[in-house]
Amino acid sequence: MQQDRLTVPAERLTAFLPDDLGSPLTVVCGRSEADLAAVVDELRRRHDQRFKVVDLSFSESTAGGDLLTNGTLPSLRDCHDPAAFTNLHRLPGAAVGALEALARQVAATGTRCVATVALPLPPHARPAFAAAFDRLRRDGLIRLVTLRPVPRGELPDLVVSMTGALPETALCDRLWSLTLGWPSAVATALRIGAITVVDRHAYLSSWPARIEPGDGLLACVRGLGLPVWSAAKAVAVLAPLGPAVPRLTGQVLGVPEQEAGALLGTLADAGVLLPVRKRTAWRFRLPLLQHALRSSLGPYERRRIAQIAVTALWQGTAECADPAFLADRLLDAGNLVDRERARAELLDHARRAAPDDTDRPLRWLRAAADLAPKPAERALTLLDHARACLAHGAARRALSSTDTVLHEHVDDLPDGRLVDVCLSHLAALCATGELDTLNRVADGTWWPWPGDEVQRAVGRAAALSSLGDWRSAQQVLADVRDHPDAHLVARHLRDLGPFNRLWLGDPAAFDAEVAALPARVAAGEPLSDQLRRDAEALVALGELRRAEPLLALTGHAPVRLACQATLAAAGGRADEALELVRKSVATEPHTGCGPGHGVMFHVAATLLLHKGKLVRALEMVNTARERVPALPHLLAVAEAAHHGLFGRQADAVTVLVQALDHADATGVVALTDLLWISLADIAVSRGDQMSLSCYLERVAAVAKRMHTEQAEINRLVLHATVHADRGAAAEATALLRGRPSLELADGLERLVRFDVGAPELLSEAYEAAGTMDALLHRSVLRNLMRTHGIPVPGRQATVAENERLLAVLVTDGLGNKQIATLLDTSEKSVEGRLSRLFSRTGYRSRVELAAAMLTGRFTA
Repeated sequence: MQQDRLTVPAERLTAFLPDDLGSPLTVVCGRSEADLAAVVDELRRRHDQRFKVVDLSFSESTAGGDLLTNGTLPSLRDCHDPAAFTNLHRLPGAAVGALEALARQVAATGTRCVATVALPLPPHARPAFAAAFDRLRRDGLIRLVTLRPVPRGELPDLVVSMTGALPETALCDRLWSLTLGWPSAVATALRIGAITVVDRHAYLSSWPARIEPGDGLLACVRGLGLPVWSAAKAVAVLAPLGPAVPRLTGQVLGVPEQEAGALLGTLADAGVLLPVRKRTAWRFRLPLLQHALRSSLGPYERRRIAQIAVTALWQGTAECADPAFLADRLLDAGNLVDRERARAELLDHARRAAPDDTDRPLRWLRAAADLAPKPAERALTLLDHARACLAHGAARRALSSTDTVLHEHVDDLPDGRLVDVCLSHLAALCATGELDTLNRVADGTWWPWPGDEVQRAVGRAAALSSLGDWRSAQQVLADVRDHPDAHLVARHLRDLGPFNRLWLGDPAAFDAEVAALPARVAAGEPLSDQLRRDAEALVALGELRRAEPLLALTGHAPVRLACQATLAAAGGRADEALELVRKSVATEPHTGCGPGHGVMFHVAATLLLHKGKLVRALEMVNTARERVPALPHLLAVAEAAHHGLFGRQADAVTVLVQALDHADATGVVALTDLLWISLADIAVSRGDQMSLSCYLERVAAVAKRMHTEQAEINRLVLHATVHADRGAAAEATALLRGRPSLELADGLERLVRFDVGAPELLSEAYEAAGTMDALLHRSVLRNLMRTHGIPVPGRQATVAENERLLAVLVTDGLGNKQIATLLDTSEKSVEGRLSRLFSRTGYRSRVELAAAMLTGRFTA
């Protein structure tokens, strides 16, 4: 059939079709009935409901003659409003000729019609449709338009239009693999998936295990009848087994292989399945439909199909190239297959899983625990599962496993392992937000699990640490250390004690532990959890050089996203750092914010402030506060800086002082130098020299106790300021040049503002801020450079950067008055600059500008 076929994306079709619809009959073809229906709905909306729709799925006609006289269509002959015939593909072949006759009759009246056809056409009707369409095309009465999915590169824009958030790459990859770009399928996937929006970016936090049976996605298969529906569910699981699929499908349905093959043929004719290589392999045209069919299986159906698949693979009568397929089917089959062999293979698959495959190995490990032949083996596998879940952010699943051990297997645990289970359980409680239980354990009023006095004390100390009460936790540990039975928990005291004392300003034991780790690893000790914890602590403290050897030793146990984000920021990769932060917020537990996460939020909020994304910076701070941070004083730094940008110095001081009071109450010393140096910034801006000596004393005390490079730099800067010591300023400058770009830019600017550094340092700070695309900070630096007579490089680039900063501030939701305050100019000037921006770019509103900024289409 020759066709003057136009191919356009589904969501653009209605924009493409003119209001008069052109030809007397426009036939819209496509593989998605939902997208075809969306076209009709939009045309109806465009014509103010003056759009008659006839669904031929429910036409009374079964023969061609009835189509013109069934009481529904004749009124179209005298109607000059457009009309639509939907689901044309469901007409019997004998009715196609009558439809052609109708098209010729209504053409004489000036009526313009649209018809929708879902592909592929049924085999028996294809000749009749081809002949009729060829005749209508020859006479100029028809235009064929083929609906196609959006291209892969345009999928992010489609998601933005549906969610208002920019999707992460992994989400786009998942959506593309499931939907192949069909807009209606994308909309369904976004509806049924667990999508989390963080900082105006969308992330796939999890995928649902089940799609509701009544979901419209399944209607096209249900309509083919019960035998075909049952075959579709079976092949949704068995498809990866290639040539064995018809035989195994017949085994599932209890029918001969030939009959099962015929059912698969029906699915292929309906466009559900796509046979490959002469029907030796099968795949679904829409992968999302395969997922939906698998999720619609009942418990016994799922286990039975899995049993058949596993048996075939074990017996060698079927093959599968994907090793994870067998592990997934073993998980589904449960005790319908050999338990011992299934458990061994599940454990093996979990051990050999790829590092980036975190979800399925956790499920395999839990399934292996449930297949354990002895209670003690089950208890230890559940503990391994809980620890793995905690390491990968699956706290709810960790809690389920530890809860099972504590309620069913306490007596089956080997000596000394009860405390391990309790500590994992407390960590899971914190991460899942079960803070009432955690608080009761922390204050010593409740301990619902077995354990003697020293075991309960260790658990209480862990709970206190999780809640950020480091001083009380250390006191509990000190009391336990003198207990006659302390040797029973010596390993736990050794793990908890140095880490607790570190945040209290006593790093000696922690430093000794870190120094000994490489030798212990070389000796073969399994220390992956401790390596990761200590490396993350050093990164949080800004001790990057000391962290490098430990990071190299972590191997296949990579540090958590929070630490990865801080490392990316330290390497000057600001956008990567923010992406990792958003990913952490979206996919990791929503409560429980340890030191590493606290530093991550501090770094993210500071980066957003420097970039001019002020509202989003505060949102980041508020998100962190909701998670009960272990080092809450860190969040005050960004909040105070936000106040300072708008000239609210008194509010900034209040925030900082309250944070210092809280740190003092909990005994925290680590990283409090950041608050004292922030207070010094305000004192210098106010000309308050009297307070600087006090701040120097406090920062010097922190530096003396913590021995961190960051605290020492802050001490040198204040020492140089208070004592007019240029030598100290030079030392600070030298240290800053070995620090991350964020610290370098801030530190050099501070030296100049404090009048102890040469103005030429501003050029270096300006360059460092540029590596992070810190638009607002660069604007502040330019003003300071002009004040000190330092030339600003690149006039043309500066103009473009100012325009981009204005767009960022508008996108962030700031009004003209707020923008004027930030840029130290008048509201009238802001109005003028904004008007010129709209004129140059063609955007007509702040909303359009914000959408362009979000998707990266804006160019300065």
